[in-house]
Amino acid sequence: MKYKILVILCIGILLWFVIQPVEQRWSETDIHLIKTICVVSAVALLIFFLQKQQLAISTIDVVVLLWFGYVMIRAGMDTTYPCASFCLRTMQMLALYIGLRLILSSASISEKIIVWGILLCAFYEVLIGGLQLVNGTSRHNFYALTGTFLNPGPYSAILSMGLVMSCQAKKPYWIPLIFAILLPATWSRAALLSAAVCLAIIYWEQWKRWRWWVAIGALCIAAVFYFLKQGSADGRSIIYLVSLLNIYHSPIWGSGIGSFFHQYAEGLALFCQQHPTFNVESTDVLMSAFNELLYVGVEQGLVGLAFAIVLIILLFLQLKEKGKALGIGLLSLLISSMFSYPLEQLPYQILFVVIAAYGATNKGYTETAPIRNSFSRRYLIPIGAFGGILLLSGFAHHHITIRAKADSDYWMTAGIKHSALIKAHYEILPLLRGNPYFLFDFGKTLSENGRYTDSNAVLRLGTLISNDPMFYVIQGNNYLQMNLYQKAEQAYQKAFGIMPNRIYPLYRLMLLYEKKGDITKEKEMAQRVISFKEKVVSPATKEMKDKARTILNK
Repeated sequence: MKYKILVILCIGILLWFVIQPVEQRWSETDIHLIKTICVVSAVALLIFFLQKQQLAISTIDVVVLLWFGYVMIRAGMDTTYPCASFCLRTMQMLALYIGLRLILSSASISEKIIVWGILLCAFYEVLIGGLQLVNGTSRHNFYALTGTFLNPGPYSAILSMGLVMSCQAKKPYWIPLIFAILLPATWSRAALLSAAVCLAIIYWEQWKRWRWWVAIGALCIAAVFYFLKQGSADGRSIIYLVSLLNIYHSPIWGSGIGSFFHQYAEGLALFCQQHPTFNVESTDVLMSAFNELLYVGVEQGLVGLAFAIVLIILLFLQLKEKGKALGIGLLSLLISSMFSYPLEQLPYQILFVVIAAYGATNKGYTETAPIRNSFSRRYLIPIGAFGGILLLSGFAHHHITIRAKADSDYWMTAGIKHSALIKAHYEILPLLRGNPYFLFDFGKTLSENGRYTDSNAVLRLGTLISNDPMFYVIQGNNYLQMNLYQKAEQAYQKAFGIMPNRIYPLYRLMLLYEKKGDITKEKEMAQRVISFKEKVVSPATKEMKDKARTILNK
């Protein structure tokens, strides 16, 4: 019994990281998590030996390890795109997975314990969200409700998980009611959809006699939500369309780890060139793929997609037998991740790994293992697993620590364009090649200090990890300063090509032709600027159109 309590305590310590404030980049939470994984795994290994348990490698373990190996090999074979952060996070999560497999194999833990652990995390988020509504202490300027997250989107996913898991586990009615009251306040369509689908599965026997009315009601609600946030829905539809086209163009191995945003920009430019009348008004600069399967498909191809789908199927098959509440929670999380980005956040990555490790741990199989394999299952596999944890954690800890320090150094001076920062920025450039904010700031700093060629070199790195057209616009400005008109024209045209709903690249082209003295193209571009239907009317767009009218009236 004392060992079981110790194992529960270890799981609770790891779940504590689920409710830590989420940051955009590496933080102290990531560093502490790695240290905790090592300590907890050492405790689990000790309990494992004292309990004389056996650890068998499951099919889920094999899929996880093969997928990890594929990702690492894919990242190493194509170094075009910066993917160090993704690889380090993958190592961190694999170490956590192996550690949890040791923990869950060292003592018999029921599903109820894991479910209550996740529900307590969800309750904490409810408490934080409620306080934010009362005190106005949200972590986002435009939203009143974010929990420990940076906006309501990912926050809503844990409320949805809490709602459906408490319903599946048949907890007292007031528990799911708490989540049901707060969930609509997030205005997250993905979380509401995931909750609706999961609740329909849970209560299908009671609802099936009214299934047509339920379906009609669901369609009406879906239509209302679509029109309430039509721009967002249309924008995501374009992301999905372009992502599918990118998978079609690089089907087997994908376009490379870390390539999604560059490939999206290139794919959208090609699509708009082939379909010039297509409405792309809702496109925007991306910070997420808003669909984890498509994200995997674009970067890792059908091979990576196959690993993901097989893993999900195996998990549901296992959880159907040993953990229906965890299974419905996992389904809720996966549905949310098809329309939003919870699985890009550390808390949900931890929750996914916890559920996966529980699904992979089969006590009945390990206890009835053949005698001939008992030595390897009692000693070799556990010790090898712990050694793997130490290797992964040591490597990840070192590189995450130096990247967290580089991130911190950058954010202390973010937005400052002084020449004194150039040397310091070059020193941290190898560590922050995956940070678009840093690359854009650094590129502008070099440009404003007259180092146009160096600026373009940094900005080109930015185009590999972002679809922001301003990376090309600033390059065009640099070429213009060097009187390289043709290259400037190409850069501005590229900026407009990857984001055809922005007026600014057209405005810069108009000014370029004015400087060149090409009156015909200048007036043509001025006419395009005037007739352009901007996404948002602002003083800046009015000024651009006034300038265009001045040119036409010359």
